[in-house]
Order: sequence, then C-alpha cells, then structure tokens
Amino acid sequence: MFWISLLLFGCLVMIMLLAGPFLFGRLYMPKLSLIIIRGLNRTMGFLLIKVGLKLDYSLVKAGNKYFRKAFAATPYQNRLLFLPLCLRPLDCPAHLDTDLGYVCQEICPDCELGQLRKEALELGYKAVYVVPSSRLIHKEGIVPSDQFMLAKIKEHAPSAVLGVVCLWYFRHRLLAKYTIGHSGYSIDSRRPKFVVQGVLLKNMNCRNAEVNWSRVREYMS
Repeated sequence: MFWISLLLFGCLVMIMLLAGPFLFGRLYMPKLSLIIIRGLNRTMGFLLIKVGLKLDYSLVKAGNKYFRKAFAATPYQNRLLFLPLCLRPLDCPAHLDTDLGYVCQEICPDCELGQLRKEALELGYKAVYVVPSSRLIHKEGIVPSDQFMLAKIKEHAPSAVLGVVCLWYFRHRLLAKYTIGHSGYSIDSRRPKFVVQGVLLKNMNCRNAEVNWSRVREYMS
C-alpha cells in the first residue's frame, strides 16, 4: 500500500510539474520540471509531436515569466544577447569571424538584425553576437552554436542572457543537454549563475527565418 501511495504521489507531482507551464504558464521546480519534460520528449517525442511542440513553447514562456523580474533588474552592461545567423538577409555582407561570429560591416537599411544589434549595444549590452553554427557552416574553426555561446558566457561572465533560437536548437541543444535551477543557469560550479530570457523563431527555416521583432525588443529593454 505504501509503494502504491508513493507511486501515485510521484505521478501527481509529475502531472503538476507538466501542467505548470502547459496549463498555467508557470514554472514550478524548474530543474525537476526540465528533467521530466526532457524524458517525455526523448521517449515519446514521435507519438506526442504536436503536444511536445506546444509544451516546448509553453516551457519557454513559463521560464521567461519565472526569471523576468531578475532579468529586468540586471543592468544592461551585465547582459549578453545571442542572435541566430538564420535571421540574416540572404545578401548580408557581414563577414564571418570564428571568434566573434558574424560581424556587421555597417547598418544596412533593410536589415532588422543589424538594427537590433545596434540598439542593444546603444542600451549598453556587454556584447551582442550573431552566432555561427558548424551544423550550417562547414568551415574550419566553426564550433557548434551552443559551444560558441558557452565560450562567450565564460569570457564575459554575464548576470543575464537573452537568446533568440529556433525550436530545433532549443529542443536538441539546450533542452537535451543543459539544466537550470531556481537561481538561474550555471555552466559549472565555479562560476556564478545567470538568469535567462528566450524568444523562439516563428519557423525552422535555416536560410530565411522569422521572429517577432517587437517581442525581442520588449525582452531586450
């Protein structure tokens, strides 16, 4: 009887943790919630693909809400902004630097990405990176996008990070590999935690992606 009660209690906890972001837009016990959602995506991803997609979006929304006050309280000079290369126009003249990512040559009049980068730097952001990816760019020295970002986080030691990512990257790179606690995320035990905010792209088109620019600016400022 004891084990049955314990099992039922465990199932109830799991259901509540899943229902938090999915039904109530809230994140309870973030570390345990991510473990449960990661396991669900891994074991039943193909069967629950539509539910899984909704859960991923709900998880990002709930996570943003969970860390919003702490992110807003962080001075701009202690924040980093990461933007994906797939938001660049097809005729983008920016050159690729293996250490800095894509480097804007100038503020092109029709480039929303470059304009957003300029606005973030004018606000005082510590750094803004247009992140390259070895999955899309087969060139010596280009590392996976998550490794690029982790290297920059180690370099700058920010208190807050804003990232714009696609659903594929969120699920297969961030959700699958990393975890987060109630105080934020830490890349190792020797470094302070930082809070995060995230914006998912509208599609997974690696050459012509779209995002809600107003939402990015809202989170950024």
